[in-house]
Amino acid sequence: MCPGAGTCPRRGGTDTCPRRERNNPVIPAAELRRFGLPHAYAQGIPADVVHRVMGNLGEDTQDDNPGRWTHEWSSLALAAEARGRDLEAVRYYTMARFPYVDGPDREAAQRAGVEAFDRWRKRVRGISRLDLPFDGAGFACWAAGLSQRNRLPLILVLGGITSTKEQWAPLLADAGRLGAAVVVTELPGVGENTLTYGTDSTGMLTYLVDLLGRAADASRTCVVGLSFGGHLALRHALADNRVQGLVSAGAPVRDFFIRAAHHVPLPRLMTLTLSHLTRTPVDLLPASLADWAVEEERLSRLRTTVAYAAGRDDEIAPPSDVRLLERSVPHLRLVETGSLGGRPEQAAETRLWLLSQALRMVGTASAVRRAASARARVLRARRRLAGTSAGAPA
Repeated sequence: MCPGAGTCPRRGGTDTCPRRERNNPVIPAAELRRFGLPHAYAQGIPADVVHRVMGNLGEDTQDDNPGRWTHEWSSLALAAEARGRDLEAVRYYTMARFPYVDGPDREAAQRAGVEAFDRWRKRVRGISRLDLPFDGAGFACWAAGLSQRNRLPLILVLGGITSTKEQWAPLLADAGRLGAAVVVTELPGVGENTLTYGTDSTGMLTYLVDLLGRAADASRTCVVGLSFGGHLALRHALADNRVQGLVSAGAPVRDFFIRAAHHVPLPRLMTLTLSHLTRTPVDLLPASLADWAVEEERLSRLRTTVAYAAGRDDEIAPPSDVRLLERSVPHLRLVETGSLGGRPEQAAETRLWLLSQALRMVGTASAVRRAASARARVLRARRRLAGTSAGAPA
């Protein structure tokens, strides 16, 4: 379905799309701003750029042009490409296709982002692409450090319901310093992953770890899973003892799904995105999520060490899920802040903490780990001095 009338700079000039369907759901601009802000900061997009785009969207949330968001970010991406800044363009295209591909404009942004990333990684060298058929569909990965002769510990990275694999470019570029093979991919339905997201999606991770075991030490696997990616990784770790560590931020565990099943209202953006990824009509979504909860008894049997970053204002992982992890997970490292990514420095602090924990779990790159941990502590100290919410030590 087409996101609606608007301009598409990639197609050139002003283009009123003739294929907009009247029943095409519109994501409120207020929610695009609210959820898009931490999404932009997580990629390191400068705050002044973020606020300029948000300001250009205007304040009217009743009659929003649903194509405006994509146009604003795609225009920045095209300008970055013209200057030869492909990695910068990737970040803007990732924002343009946020939260999911619902028509030709966001599809063009998704495709252009992958192309820009491909150009960038060929200049960086050492980053390869894996196109993997699975279950009648398929998905793609970017990988660094894989070798059949020198099998390194594996760091497998999985984003959330709006996160593309291209967002992890800095981690892939630094793989040589980390002493680990790094592989990044996407949740089913996100980006280039054509699978359907569901309770059986753990099969994708099992298949992937099996495959990567040929060129990495899969017996020392750490999965970095953000948000819903963390939830999928958690369910996978319950059945796969090769996962020695799980690092997550804002992953829903149990109560989010119980509340959704009981029709507790979710943000419109989240509802539409989950409906799209699971290929479930919106009115049937609550019932379909009922079986996704991970129960306390199963968590108590988890052998994997879990490092979990929680935000007290998180709209996806409620505080009750965090308390559930505290009660039940035998090996838990928890850090809590007021917000995981509401400000650039908070997003940077979370990224550094996640990296330090992943390296600690695979037992490599101690110097890099110490530097990341120290930098996270500096940012945390600054935040405390500024009077914001305090977090636990890294």
